[in-house]
Amino acid sequence: MSTVPHSTASDGFQAQADAYAKARPSYPAEAIDFISSLMADRQKPQKVLDLGAGTGIMTKLLVEKCEFEVTAVEPVDNMRLKLESTAPQATSVKGTAWSIPVQDASQDMVMLAQCFHWFDDIKSLQEIHRVLKPGGLIILIWNMESRERSEWVAKLRDLYQVYDGAAPQYRMGHWKKVFDTEDAQALYTLPLQHKQFIFDVPAKRDHIWPRIMSKSYIAILDQERCDKLHQDVEAVLEDPQYKLPKSGSEEEFIYCHDTDMYWACKK
Repeated sequence: MSTVPHSTASDGFQAQADAYAKARPSYPAEAIDFISSLMADRQKPQKVLDLGAGTGIMTKLLVEKCEFEVTAVEPVDNMRLKLESTAPQATSVKGTAWSIPVQDASQDMVMLAQCFHWFDDIKSLQEIHRVLKPGGLIILIWNMESRERSEWVAKLRDLYQVYDGAAPQYRMGHWKKVFDTEDAQALYTLPLQHKQFIFDVPAKRDHIWPRIMSKSYIAILDQERCDKLHQDVEAVLEDPQYKLPKSGSEEEFIYCHDTDMYWACKK
């Protein structure tokens, strides 16, 4: 079992921190309101750890919308630098899921936004358990481009997902396996509870390619394959049946996403 960040994640996100910060969507307001409701009966100040916080997309919401006292933990230096400018109110620290630099039983909640598939092992769950207060929440959340609700999105996913190789992916579902183990069941109130939110994101045509480039396994492609993928993506976006704006247009359209949230409590 590795205790260092996956090379695809560390290399890809280090190279594309700017693209990630600009291109990745936020999270639906309904999901953030739901998180606040789960925490409503806890004494303030409510301390939350945003683990694998990336460029601070979720961190910013936890601080500004939920008014939590947030510690953001991120191992990739360029991502963490972006986070510090995105959410300066949060405490930013370098760390991993296997070595979280906070005290035992200090957090009311640990948030895992768009990241648990990179470190889905029992050591991570044990470390999260260590830092949670008794009864504290573990919340996992992912945005996914919705192939079910958008044909052109489905075609784009078919193009770029062939490059994901052995990189861990939420959509594969392998991350769930650790929660089926006896060790995990001794730590948390399982099975995980689940809620899905529709997340239709306003976007401009020229946002689509940077969104794809923000994926770690695309960011590490060689130039030839990257150029070929870009051409194929543009061919889909130019298809007249989808009636999308032309490149360079400021017209907005809906980029369909679905947001999955899972949660449990520390035993």
